[in-house]
Amino acid sequence: MTQFLKDLISIFFYILSFLIPQSKESVLLYHSISGMNSKQDSFNLNISTELFKKHMAYLAGLRQKREFLVTFDDGFENFFTNAYPVLLRYNIKSILFIAVDFVDKKISLSDFCPANVEIRPLSWEQIKEISNNGIEIGSHSLSHPDLLAVDSNTAKSEIAGSKERTEAIIGKKIKYFAYPYGSKRSYNSAIKKIVKESGYEKAYSNIMGFNTKDTDPYDLRRIRIYTNDNMFRFKMKTRGAYNWVDFLIC
Repeated sequence: MTQFLKDLISIFFYILSFLIPQSKESVLLYHSISGMNSKQDSFNLNISTELFKKHMAYLAGLRQKREFLVTFDDGFENFFTNAYPVLLRYNIKSILFIAVDFVDKKISLSDFCPANVEIRPLSWEQIKEISNNGIEIGSHSLSHPDLLAVDSNTAKSEIAGSKERTEAIIGKKIKYFAYPYGSKRSYNSAIKKIVKESGYEKAYSNIMGFNTKDTDPYDLRRIRIYTNDNMFRFKMKTRGAYNWVDFLIC
């Protein structure tokens, strides 16, 4: 389906959203924040720093009406340089999910994302500073595998091991997990059980949608933000106008 057709359908849901009470908290998902050339970003996961600033300023203006949780996957160094100062400026509630082996430099970006560019990981010192300034640190596994493609012992090691390693370094409890890749095809009830038994309180997918008080805490949804999400499309996404998209594949 073309982006134009998605936008056209979503405009209908955007208009409809003003007639429906909005979810108390919406969870947004980002990856990379930098001035990367769009030709290098084949997955459209990088947001320009200037656009990100506009996104966060908009959310800050809605604070009295709605709550937003802004999340970041993988643990890219550009989070520290480009996103972190903006989050502090606007006091945006956030979770940074890190792939531990990426931070430890045991793997590179190309090992879990066939991108056209290499992005450096955060350092543990940067992660500790981020954590000490009110941003929650979460786990995104050790090596960012497809958890359904590995055996159960490996899945347990990836899920529990990343928690233990991060807690030992930052000295704080890791309460939240983000499923690598995050689609409905990348986790199941057995994986959710491992996450729960490993001591996590919540787990997030990459499936578009809002969460309610009745949502399974180990099957929470997030609104994906892409390179071309200009301010109008971003406003529509925050109102759930694109949440219908994943019903086609989930």
